[in-house]
Amino acid sequence: MEECYTIRNQEGYLVDSCTGEVVDFENYDMTDYSNLEYYERVSSKKEKKEIKDMKKIVLNYLLSIMDNKEKDEFYKILNEIEKHRKPDTALYLAIYEHILSREGKQVRREYLQFLRARGIGRYAIRQRKKILRQMTREDPVIQYIKYEYEGDKEEAFRIYEILKKNNLVFGPFKKRKQILLQYLSNKRLLNELLEKEKIEEIKNTILMLNIRDLDGFGLFV
Repeated sequence: MEECYTIRNQEGYLVDSCTGEVVDFENYDMTDYSNLEYYERVSSKKEKKEIKDMKKIVLNYLLSIMDNKEKDEFYKILNEIEKHRKPDTALYLAIYEHILSREGKQVRREYLQFLRARGIGRYAIRQRKKILRQMTREDPVIQYIKYEYEGDKEEAFRIYEILKKNNLVFGPFKKRKQILLQYLSNKRLLNELLEKEKIEEIKNTILMLNIRDLDGFGLFV
């Protein structure tokens, strides 16, 4: 297991060598936030001094740069992760970058400047992204249904499983998502699929009954 140390970064703050988090909040509190876009100006010095927790600082910044859709996805992923482990600053950032990558977006220069100004290392974020990928390693269509689809999620899960079973979904994520939504929005296609599934279930039931009857006659050893 990697041993962690307290080191001084380029900005002169003491930081954890493993996570990159600032640990000397007394000096950190003296930082002038007035020129940072993410920081909502507060009415008193007392309120500024209360913002000591780096997690809160990072969370406030992320919320200031995410749109509503990204915020919703951020909290959905965070809630799932909190069932298994306590998130840290680097994990907040890893979730944000994960969301951007799923949308095909790149992090902005201002974001990288924020990381440097806070003394947060990219290594810590990369490590948390590995953990995040392991925890969210599931079909992105399933993730879409869980976190973004606004219709009947139970129906969407069932239809998607039927489509997969019949080899009717294929290609990359966007193609599979498009096929699923096409069936969910087209009543004719949906009814045809469900009718076919019902017929298959009846056939399987008859087959199992026939096998049981033949077994009862001793035709199977």
